[in-house]
Amino acid sequence: MLAKAKRIKNPQQRNLKSKISKAFPDRNNCATFPPPDTLMKFFVGIVPPEDIYNEIAGIQRKFGDNRLEPHITLRTPVAVAEEVAWTKAIQQVCGSFSPFVIELPSTDYFGKRVLFINTISNKLHDLHHSLSEAIKPYEKPEVNKHKDQKYHPHLTLGRSWCGFTMEGFKEMKEITDEFLTQRTIFFTVNSVRIYHKPLVTGRYAPKRDIALFNSH
Repeated sequence: MLAKAKRIKNPQQRNLKSKISKAFPDRNNCATFPPPDTLMKFFVGIVPPEDIYNEIAGIQRKFGDNRLEPHITLRTPVAVAEEVAWTKAIQQVCGSFSPFVIELPSTDYFGKRVLFINTISNKLHDLHHSLSEAIKPYEKPEVNKHKDQKYHPHLTLGRSWCGFTMEGFKEMKEITDEFLTQRTIFFTVNSVRIYHKPLVTGRYAPKRDIALFNSH
């Protein structure tokens, strides 16, 4: 009788799995965790003005590290095939949009994983649609095939996989709701910000701001 052949594990695969486990210890708890060959590099967001920015960042710091500055995502993280053309397309779209107002009315949850602030602005949806259509040709479609989900603009307060707890979420929600109800919180959008992730295991960092039409 022939003996069963032993399966020999590729040491390179074993080392890669080990590196991924160390870099992303919570990956099994995150349904959206991408495999190593599809890690994204860029996204586009809107940053609130300094007073609102500092208030929100101050609340976040009390309960955890969100790994990103306060922002509203316009284009979710994507892999870009042609960065120069992609950036130029963003400039062209922004050059056709006048500044507009976003209101921050209340807080809400995405399940038990994300606490966020809602947004109100029809122009925000218009800008997202125009931007997505303009830059899509310069992105990598085989990598970004799951990136065309329904747009739900929001400003993230905390994410569970970044160390925020449910108790922390409850306290953050109470503090933020108090801030949002003291007066109507709104701001004018004058520019968008491109973020870049230089390293696979690093953090997204601001790369450049692009002004809207006539907002100089």
